[in-house]
Amino acid sequence: MKRKLSLLPGMAVNNIRKNGSTYFPYIGVSIFALFTYFVFDLIQRNDVMMTVPKGAYAAALVMIGFVLLGLIMVPFLYYTNSFLIKRRKKELGLYSILGLEKKHIGVMMFWESLIIYGVVAASAIILGLLFSRLVFLLLLNLAKMQVDVEFTISPVAIIDTLVFYAFITGLNLFVNLVQVGKANPVELMSDARRGEKEPRFVALWSIAGVLALGIGYRMAVVSRLDSTIFTNFFLAVFLVIIGTYFLFTSGSISFLRFLKGRKKFYYRPENFITVSGMLYRMKKSAASLSNICVFSTMVMITVACTVSVYLGMDAIVSYRVSRDLEVYYAQHENPDLEQIRQQAALLAEKNNVFLKDELVFSYAEVRVCQEGNRMRDRRQDDNYMDWTAVKLMTVDAYNEMEGASESLEEGQALIYSSGADFGADRILMGDTEFVIKEELQSSQFCKKAVNDTFNMEYLLVVRDTDAVTRAGAFFGVDGIQDTTCRYGFNPSGEKENIDRFSEELNQYASGLTGFMGFSDYREHMSEQESMYGGLLFIGIFFGSIFLICLLIIMYYKQITEGFEDQKNFEIMQKVGMSDGEIRRTIRKQVSMVFALPLAGALLHTVMGMKMVCMLLGAINFFETKLLIIVSVAVCLVFACVYVLCYSRTSRTYYRIVKQM
Repeated sequence: MKRKLSLLPGMAVNNIRKNGSTYFPYIGVSIFALFTYFVFDLIQRNDVMMTVPKGAYAAALVMIGFVLLGLIMVPFLYYTNSFLIKRRKKELGLYSILGLEKKHIGVMMFWESLIIYGVVAASAIILGLLFSRLVFLLLLNLAKMQVDVEFTISPVAIIDTLVFYAFITGLNLFVNLVQVGKANPVELMSDARRGEKEPRFVALWSIAGVLALGIGYRMAVVSRLDSTIFTNFFLAVFLVIIGTYFLFTSGSISFLRFLKGRKKFYYRPENFITVSGMLYRMKKSAASLSNICVFSTMVMITVACTVSVYLGMDAIVSYRVSRDLEVYYAQHENPDLEQIRQQAALLAEKNNVFLKDELVFSYAEVRVCQEGNRMRDRRQDDNYMDWTAVKLMTVDAYNEMEGASESLEEGQALIYSSGADFGADRILMGDTEFVIKEELQSSQFCKKAVNDTFNMEYLLVVRDTDAVTRAGAFFGVDGIQDTTCRYGFNPSGEKENIDRFSEELNQYASGLTGFMGFSDYREHMSEQESMYGGLLFIGIFFGSIFLICLLIIMYYKQITEGFEDQKNFEIMQKVGMSDGEIRRTIRKQVSMVFALPLAGALLHTVMGMKMVCMLLGAINFFETKLLIIVSVAVCLVFACVYVLCYSRTSRTYYRIVKQM
């Protein structure tokens, strides 16, 4: 008894070495996953993240990524373990026949798990200690934060990592012991080659898959940027995943049955083997294919979104900011704007700062709720998401702002929307009606994005101050007393010079009559850059993780099916199939299997792009053209990578099948 137990650790090491083609990829992906988990934990537990300027944004994103990483890696490594144990069952059954009791096999499996745990945990932590500072500097660089900070190692992060992987290892070991313990040696010997039973109610589940996918697609296509966008996104993702699984499982079987019923197609050697072989194991194969499809979609959407956001960062941070520096005055106090502009020019010259894009405009603002073409007062039961700002401006102020020469008759108005067009020929401001002479499509007042419904506002240009008063009277706004004058510009020069200039101008402006406020939007824009840089950091890692998950599923699928098909092709060869026919059959089967997930992923990505546009609109990203260009490029690159990975992993399949 003691001698048997003493032999088990050595057998465990030998088993891992002999099954290297199965275990080494699993160990490699586990090391990468645990390395990423450890690095994320180190960063989010580092005190310096809360002291570095703008570090809170990056820290929050790292925390979110840390939690999501754990949620992704547990089911993935559990799923990958199913490939391992299926491949090992024949070997374990042979051990049982040769005299090892179930408890001895259990102890051997425990030692295998312990060895893998030690190798993975040690490798991940060592790599984390070596490269965590490099990854941390990458985060700081992408987030445009200062990089001359000290990075410390938290012992708690090491403990977290060890406990996290111990949980995964323990879960997988428990499942493996249960499967081996419940089966007798004969079942273990045959289970590795046992085909999956076809699921029941194939037609019903196929219809359910089509409906789930159709509803998910419809939600994505008709989505709007409103308060329900995030809820609808997760629901649409859930429906698409469920629909994908049902269609790959039951829908594919329905399709294969259809092919089987077409005798001219089915009764050809390569088609016969391809269709019958896929039907033989479709349930298990479909699970792998649906996972490949889902992970492929995740890779493309994650990379496309993060790259688009990073490239469009300037447009995002400047979307709601007309000028970097702005001074606000009460119009009724008659501020001397020319004096202010002269003083700003003197201070700029003194501090070696150049002023450009100067803009002066005045308006009165009302907050309303829109019902068609009528603007009414807000009520307590209104959702704040339905509130809309209307800026009331005289035509003279508009002409000065735009350098235009518009003129209006009594009761006429010009209207400009920062979001979708107003689209009506009349507007009711409470009980006061204006005829829309023209709907403007551009203005220096603010940028236009037709998808913007979160922060949409209107500019209503009327004839004079009396018209402003009439338009705002219903909302308690006076055209004289409530008009604000804004003077803004974009400074250029060294940051220190601009900071000094901004401080001196603020001191000067705050002492003048009618002063209402001074805004320096550069800090806000810098914070936004930090947040989106951190988002790119998360996207890089998650895109890599999804891609590695995809590759490992493809690899194990090739191994599993290679051993399953080995005997089948050997029999086919004995009954008369030539080597050329076998090679063509293998090529067709593998190509069909791996083309389906890629086609499904590309379709998911295309159908989900409208909803992705809406989601990005929540962070003021409205560069639709940029997103489309990046998405097309990402899809093309991914397709090339996918084909390359398919080609590389398929060699393993060919090598196994040819060993007959």
